[in-house]
Amino acid sequence: MAPAFLTDAQIDARALAHRRELGFRDERGVDFMTLMTKLKARYPSFAYERVPDGQLGEAEAQWDSRAKRLLIPEGVFAAANRGEGRALMTVAHEVGHALLGHDGTLQRAPAGNRAERLSPRIRAMEYQARRYAAAFLIPDVEAVRHMSAGEMSEHYGVSMSAAMVRKSELK
Repeated sequence: MAPAFLTDAQIDARALAHRRELGFRDERGVDFMTLMTKLKARYPSFAYERVPDGQLGEAEAQWDSRAKRLLIPEGVFAAANRGEGRALMTVAHEVGHALLGHDGTLQRAPAGNRAERLSPRIRAMEYQARRYAAAFLIPDVEAVRHMSAGEMSEHYGVSMSAAMVRKSELK
């Protein structure tokens, strides 16, 4: 089954709605453990599991829609818990798969990996999850539109590269 076609504006709107439903304020960054706790409270079938580094191969994390489970390698878990932007983006990417209703076992791996190159379905879902993660972590609100990428990175606790991409998306 192909993922639903969503425009960038629809993805951004869903991310903002989910962010607010989970109780995150627009002007604050997302704390990793708070996110995990709120996801479990809001979606009782949602679960996450810490797995040993290397268990997922090149994947930084993995969402399994059948088990409703997010697998997070120990290194990514620890980095997200320390507030490292890339790790937080990885988790938000997998949360995007979950909350956008993507079907299958999906994982954040280096962009353009073999599965993405060969499957338009996977390519579409990965694009949507990347866009969702950025929109979830850096909401499209008026105050954000006036921030520089550096200010976004610092204020929302994301990597500078993620903030630069988000800044270009909001233009």
